[in-house]
Amino acid sequence: MGIVGDYSNGTCDISFTLRGCDGTIISQRRGEQVFYAASTIKLAVAMAVIQQIERGALDWEDTVPSTHRFTSARGETFSLADDPDEVDMELPPDGTAISVRGLLDAMITRSSNEATNMLIGIIGLPMIQRLCHDCHMQRLHVERQIGDLAARDFGTPNEVTTNDLSSLMFQAVSGTWAGEEYRSQLCGLLRRQRFPVIGDVLPSTAVWGSKSGDVVGIEHDVAFIADVGRAGALTLAICTRGYEPQAAHEAMHALAEALLDPWMDDLVDA
Repeated sequence: MGIVGDYSNGTCDISFTLRGCDGTIISQRRGEQVFYAASTIKLAVAMAVIQQIERGALDWEDTVPSTHRFTSARGETFSLADDPDEVDMELPPDGTAISVRGLLDAMITRSSNEATNMLIGIIGLPMIQRLCHDCHMQRLHVERQIGDLAARDFGTPNEVTTNDLSSLMFQAVSGTWAGEEYRSQLCGLLRRQRFPVIGDVLPSTAVWGSKSGDVVGIEHDVAFIADVGRAGALTLAICTRGYEPQAAHEAMHALAEALLDPWMDDLVDA
């Protein structure tokens, strides 16, 4: 088991929620089923950080020293470097300054766990929890940093549902949490993320962005699909538990294709 954890439990679950361009739910299956959130929390972290930038409490070019070591919510320290598979090899060496802009890019485009924890350290968990509250999340919550297994084992999980995750992505694209300029910055990052799942089944002309997440036994993805210049976008969240990665992706691809089929001819880059 890696430093991030193993969430397989022998039971296979799959949940989805599809929202229309006005944010209302078009279709769902077990949309209130609770899952370990994995890297999907990075969407909430990014929104909270960008909100602080818009408010002037933080600047894109503010810097912190790059690090693999963090303080647990339980008080002790832990290092993501304890598992080589969790190390972001594209980050600068420990102690080297890295900007908030660089951390956001690393967190979203390549899902860097170290970048996530550094950003959480900059703004603090309460800011992220406030963002989730203000976005009316029912079960999506961020209680600890990535890889803080001591906090996890004490009963402090990061959790999500597809109803909440799809709602958060809809708001990320078209909500009131930040102004259009700042939402566009986030959409640009989401469009460049390297680990698509839902995006794999979309036509090459489609405009889309997403944030996936996975650990052992967990495969999730949430995407916006449409021209972000519109009033809104389709948003689809799919969460799975208990599948092998290939089987999970096959199921998610088939589900995304079936759910999005009515709109496929319209998914063009305007």
